[in-house]
Amino acid sequence: MTAMDQEFADLHQAVALCGELSSLATTDCDLEKIVTVVAGRAGVWAAVVDDSLMVLALCAGTSGRTGEERLAKVLDSDSEAVSQLIAEAARMRRALSLPAAGASAVSLVVAPILVGDDLVAYLVTAGHDAEETGEDARILVTEHAAMVCAVILGRRRVVAIAAGRARRELFDGLVLVGDRTEEADAEEWARHLGIDPEQRHRVLVAVLCSSSRAPAPAATDMVEHMIATRCPSATVVNRDAEVVALVPGGDDFGLSRQLTSLARLCREAVTARFPGMRLIAGLGDPHTGAVRISTSYDEARRAVGVGQLMTGLSDVTAFAELGVHRLLAQVRDPGELSAFAREMLGKLMDHDRTNGSDYCATLTAYFRQDGSLRRAAALLHTHPNTVAYRVHRAEKIAGLDFTSYSDRLAAQVALEIVNGLGGNP
Repeated sequence: MTAMDQEFADLHQAVALCGELSSLATTDCDLEKIVTVVAGRAGVWAAVVDDSLMVLALCAGTSGRTGEERLAKVLDSDSEAVSQLIAEAARMRRALSLPAAGASAVSLVVAPILVGDDLVAYLVTAGHDAEETGEDARILVTEHAAMVCAVILGRRRVVAIAAGRARRELFDGLVLVGDRTEEADAEEWARHLGIDPEQRHRVLVAVLCSSSRAPAPAATDMVEHMIATRCPSATVVNRDAEVVALVPGGDDFGLSRQLTSLARLCREAVTARFPGMRLIAGLGDPHTGAVRISTSYDEARRAVGVGQLMTGLSDVTAFAELGVHRLLAQVRDPGELSAFAREMLGKLMDHDRTNGSDYCATLTAYFRQDGSLRRAAALLHTHPNTVAYRVHRAEKIAGLDFTSYSDRLAAQVALEIVNGLGGNP
């Protein structure tokens, strides 16, 4: 057979294989079926991999398990060369080949798998020269197979988007209008989401915000993944700028502490990966029944609202622990809060700022320890007599009388405002 005849035969075989692959695109097949057909018909090893060379589907044709192990070894031992080939194929958006470097080596062809404008994976074929079709024919087959893989993955994406939209609409019904709908409807929505409508649940809301730009979808995706993997019992929904987790459980303090720790872990991850972005989380109280899920969501959102207004508070706030801040947050103008704080404690704050004293911190510890000099001293790492002296001095500087109920209450509220606004009202 002449070289031209061989080339014609290779091309004829490649066209026939492309036709078979095209017919598979109209069926409900998967990536494993595509690589199996490519490997079996073209006499090569085939795999679908992601950017990190993690294998998503693999087949070694007639080589069986041994061939699969050898292909995995090729991808691992020549990872740098394969990575460079993948990077170049991604840049050029077309299939590229890497010839065999020796008698025992294999040649590689990499074709990017594009779903719309997104490059989601790569189809890799490998084989010895004696086992493979001509290089041009294999490039054609690999590129066509990658297109079929893109059709399959695109179909999956459409189904996933549709399912996700339906899931989100059901979840929105529970968290947004659950308390204004029929109990039977709320219970049905919950069952469709795999939620026990009679169980006790609480809601964790994580909101991403930035002063300079809208939250990156990658940031909310990361938070959603972190919560879902670390709290598998939760129903987690990504609602663009916020991630909502519905967590089964009662009044267990351990669960509240666990969710608070998880929210803080998410916050640290967001800060590290997305500079300038801030995560604020709120935890609602536990409530029983599907129709009350919206109540816990509303509480979690109110806790988030307090965190957004009172920037000096923790970025993770439980509704049950808000105290007077639930009322203070109803004053939407921070200027009004600042004015009240300065009216009550302005002289004391100015004295601290000018002289480097810490009378406001001492008063905060004293009031939060219910007026106990001993406990406040332990918290401040000083002597009770020192705390008593500082409280007396703060009283005189501020022009207040702490034996007066109204003065004492006003000072406590003003301190909560000062600390909630970051100490700079």
